[in-house]
Amino acid sequence: MRVSFNMIYNQSVSGMNSRLAEMMRLNEQSASQKKLNRPSDDPAGMARSLDLRSAQSAMDQYLENIDTAEAWLTQADDELRLASNAVTRLKEIAEQAATGTYSNDQREMIAAEARELMAELVSIANSEFVGDSIFAGSKIDTNAYALGLGATVRDAEGESLEVLAVTGNSNSTTYIEFLDSGQVGADTLRYRYTTDNGDTWQNAELAAGDTTIVCGGVRTEIAAGSTVAATSEEGAGDGSVLWLRPAAYYQGNVEGDAEVVHHGVSPIAAEAQGVFSSNVLVRVDSGGTLPGPIEYSYSTNGGSTWSSGHTTSDATFGIPGGYVELASNGGDTLAAGDQFLVQPQKAAILVDISPSSTVQINSIGKDIFGGLYTPVGESQAVAAVPSEENLLETVGELVGYLETNNQDGAAECLDKLSGAHARLTVALGDIGGRETRLEFARNSVETIKATTAANISDIEDVDITQLTIDLAKAEYAYQAVLRSSSQIMNLSLLDYI
Repeated sequence: MRVSFNMIYNQSVSGMNSRLAEMMRLNEQSASQKKLNRPSDDPAGMARSLDLRSAQSAMDQYLENIDTAEAWLTQADDELRLASNAVTRLKEIAEQAATGTYSNDQREMIAAEARELMAELVSIANSEFVGDSIFAGSKIDTNAYALGLGATVRDAEGESLEVLAVTGNSNSTTYIEFLDSGQVGADTLRYRYTTDNGDTWQNAELAAGDTTIVCGGVRTEIAAGSTVAATSEEGAGDGSVLWLRPAAYYQGNVEGDAEVVHHGVSPIAAEAQGVFSSNVLVRVDSGGTLPGPIEYSYSTNGGSTWSSGHTTSDATFGIPGGYVELASNGGDTLAAGDQFLVQPQKAAILVDISPSSTVQINSIGKDIFGGLYTPVGESQAVAAVPSEENLLETVGELVGYLETNNQDGAAECLDKLSGAHARLTVALGDIGGRETRLEFARNSVETIKATTAANISDIEDVDITQLTIDLAKAEYAYQAVLRSSSQIMNLSLLDYI
C-alpha cells in the first residue's frame, strides 16, 4: 500500500493531539484534584456522586435538627431543675407551717415567700427558647400559663358547693364563710369574707336568683343548685368555706384534643370526645330528630372513601378514636347532608433526627406543672392533672392556707407536693431520655456522614500518586510522538536517490 505524505502528516497530527488531550485532562485533574470535572468524564460515577451528595445534605440537615433539639431540651432540663429546687423549698415551707410552733406573723412571712415561689414556677413554665414557648405544646407564640384566681372549696357534710369561675384581681387570699344555709340561686344567703386573715371582715348577701358572690374586685360564679351550710359562729369555719387564692391557667394546647366544625344548616351543636390521630369527617346520610335514629358515614381521608351503614339512636356518632356528641343549639332536627369535621390538635413538635426516627423537642406544660385547664369545646376550667400530683394548684392552695393561718391545710399540701414533685421528676427523666436519644442519633448520623464523604471521595477525588505516574507517562508519550513525527516529517525521496 502506498503511504502518502498527507497520510503521514494526518497520522502524526492525530497522535500529537491525542497525547496532548490526555496531558490536558490529567493536568486539569491535577489542578482540581478531582477525577470528575464534568458529567462526561464518568456519567455513571457522576450519577452515584449526586446521589451520595444528596444523602450527605440530608445528614447535614439531621445534624442541624439535632443541634436545635439539644438546645430546646437542654433549656427544658435546666428549667425543670430550677422548678424542682423551688418545690423542695415549698415542701420545707409546708412542713414548717404544718407544725404548731409557728406564730401567725411567721406564717405570714412564709406565705409571702410561697406566693413568690408560685410566681417563679409560673415564670419557669413560661420559659422560652429564642422567643418560642417550650412548655405550651405547639402554641409556641403563647405563654404556657396565665396567673389568675382559683377557688378551694371545703364542703360541710352533706352539702355540695360547685365553683364555676373566679374572676378579678387580688394580691391576697379571700376567705369566705356562709352565715345562712340554703341553695344557691333559690335562697337569699348571707356571707362574710376577709382579705387580711380575719383582721377585718366584710358582710354581703347573695340574693335569691343570683349566683355570683362579690368580694371587692373579685367575683365568684357558683353553680345554681349548689347547697351550702352556715358556720356555727363567726370565725368557726365549720360550714361551707371558700378560699379564693392564686391559680395558674394553662394556655397551651394538648395532644389529641379535638374541635368540631359543623358544615350545614341544622341548629345542632357538636363536641368530640376521645383521642384522635387524624381528622375525621362525619356525614349525615339520613336525617332525623335527636336523639335518633340517624344514619351516618365517616371518612378518615378527607372524603376520598367512606365507612357507611352506621346508625345512632343516642345522639352520638361513634368514630375511630372516640365519638361526636350532638346537642340542640336552637333546634333538634339534623338534616341529611350535614357534615361534622373533627380536627385533633397536634401539640407535639417533632423533628427528624435520622432517616427513620424523630424526637419531640417541646413539652406539654399541663402534664408537668398541672394547674387549671379549659378543654376544647368547654367553658369551665378543670384541674389539669389529678389533685394529688397537681403542682400549681397545690401551691395555690398552700398560699391560701398560709395566708389564712390554716395549719391542717398546710399539712394536706405537704402530701400533695410530694406527689407533684414525683411527677416533675418523671418529666425530667423523660427529657433526659430524649437527650440520650439525640446523643446516639448524632453518633449514628456523623458515622453515616463520614462514610458517605469517603464514598464521594472515592468517586470524585484523584489518587495523587497514580496521577503523578500517569502525568509522567503521558508527557513521555507526548514527547515520543513529537520526536517520531519530527523524524518522519524530515524524510524525502531525495534521501533514497
